[in-house]
Amino acid sequence: MVLNMAKNNSSSLRISRRNFLRISAFAAAGTIAGFPPIYASTPDADLVLINGKILTVDARNSVCEGIAVKGGKILDTGAAEKIAKYIGSGTKVIDLQGKAVTPGLIDSHAHLPPFGLRESRWVKLQGLETKDEILEALAKRAQVTPQGKFINAWGVESMSFSFLNKRDLDKVTSDHPLLVIHTTGQWGFANSLALKISGIDKNTVSPPGSRVQKWPNKEPTGLLVHYPALYLVRQHMPPVSAEDAINCITYAAQLYAQEGVTTIHDNFFMIAEIGSNNFLNAYISLVKEKKLATRVKIWPYLPNLQEATTVMEDLFPGKDLSLQSNVLALSLLRKHSPEIFSEIWGGLKIAVDGSGRTSLWYNGGMLPLHSREDLYAMVKLFHRADQQISVHAVGDYAVDMILNSIETAQKDHLRDNARHRIEHAILPQAGSLEKIKRLGVVISTHPQFIYFWGDKWQMKDTVKAIPLKSYLETDIPVALGADPPAFPIYQPQYALWQAVKRTTKAGVRLDSAESISIHDALKMQTMGSAYAAFQEKEIGSLEKGKFADMVIWDKNYYSIPADKIKDVKALTTFVGGKVVYEKA
Repeated sequence: MVLNMAKNNSSSLRISRRNFLRISAFAAAGTIAGFPPIYASTPDADLVLINGKILTVDARNSVCEGIAVKGGKILDTGAAEKIAKYIGSGTKVIDLQGKAVTPGLIDSHAHLPPFGLRESRWVKLQGLETKDEILEALAKRAQVTPQGKFINAWGVESMSFSFLNKRDLDKVTSDHPLLVIHTTGQWGFANSLALKISGIDKNTVSPPGSRVQKWPNKEPTGLLVHYPALYLVRQHMPPVSAEDAINCITYAAQLYAQEGVTTIHDNFFMIAEIGSNNFLNAYISLVKEKKLATRVKIWPYLPNLQEATTVMEDLFPGKDLSLQSNVLALSLLRKHSPEIFSEIWGGLKIAVDGSGRTSLWYNGGMLPLHSREDLYAMVKLFHRADQQISVHAVGDYAVDMILNSIETAQKDHLRDNARHRIEHAILPQAGSLEKIKRLGVVISTHPQFIYFWGDKWQMKDTVKAIPLKSYLETDIPVALGADPPAFPIYQPQYALWQAVKRTTKAGVRLDSAESISIHDALKMQTMGSAYAAFQEKEIGSLEKGKFADMVIWDKNYYSIPADKIKDVKALTTFVGGKVVYEKA
């Protein structure tokens, strides 16, 4: 319920009679005692939320009754009587009627451009289990797609490299180049026309860190494993237009806002891929014009040492700005609009391994994406430039590779609070946790993987997968993210639920000793994710002086059964005190 209240018209604040009387009596007490009216000695708030359960997620996990906002920031929190002091003639007052409010949730690992494309333009395959279902969905798209136009599809969930091949896809269409990506984003399948356009044939050599799969006769099967191989096709796709780039990002951010997410970390932004400059320009314009429903930070992905060296030479020393349009745009933004650059810049992203079958474990998996020497050189390069590094590392061997690289970089150039991040870290070696802690590394991970992928990934054999409690007990900072489009579900309620439950779709319960409380899970999704991007002084909790990023929910996370957590719905989402989503 939203209302406006005049200072001397208490009847317009339609809260519960009991609370109305408490607030009115408290406000009148100053006048009766001969003091000036309370509202004259306190600043008027722009917005007041009152008569609810404010889950502040502060250091004490305080719960209070009201919150006052002015100029987009939190003016005060506390009891209803205290917050009523800030109500003035222009104050917008929301009677929560007992509803719960939390800080805005922060997704620490998402990819808005491809997420928006998956939801609005590509063929979405997640949830389709059989080959026939997938081929039927592709055929339907081919029927309505102009001849010669690329068809993109995302979301094959089978873990088999032989699930599809070019012959299967050729039966769907030989008139459209077709690229079908696995749900993890780590491998995909191309039809013959896509391979032909890309120049992939018997003589094609697999790029370093990837594989162009071939049959015994040397003919490509259509399977492309890891980003370098996929890029052989992607570089021939027409770029997304500037208008579509804006629409995709806007759409994806609005989907998040509807789920109570107010900040997104896009830590795989494709700075080097064809057409990605339109997405960068979209981010910049949307942030400048304040048209995005959420806050956003980006960590541009750099695929190899050569690309990393070029970008770092251009972007930070600012010597030669002629090499890449993306680098030019970022350099000019940093020079001429440092406040916008600071607002969206997170750091730099690299990857050590893939995911699922392509992740790197001590007991097997794919080759790493970089040689040990190149990985060390890239980490050293970014570390010496005082950049935060976000590193994709799924398997235990991949995690140790990046930890060794960070340790070497620290010895070369000691930095306090570098706060480098490991993304995913599904099951690190127990002995690696102390090193993670010692190096000050943040873990950004995804307990919702347990429910949706636990059975397919056979997590029952690794019951300590995503060991949140061990991270907490080792005092390792943890952030939570959903990882769309790689992961089918972007709603953070599933992360909160599975942080507590740790149960697969088939009902297999992973090690309950790694379960955490909903209080700790909510803190990871808010303060933990804020800390992961050096934002903990600005957002992540509802405390005086922070931005008023907050959400009104239909249920109280702290008081409902664990199995109800996934069903909690956002009623109103605020960013900087402004409504960016309100349930109809």
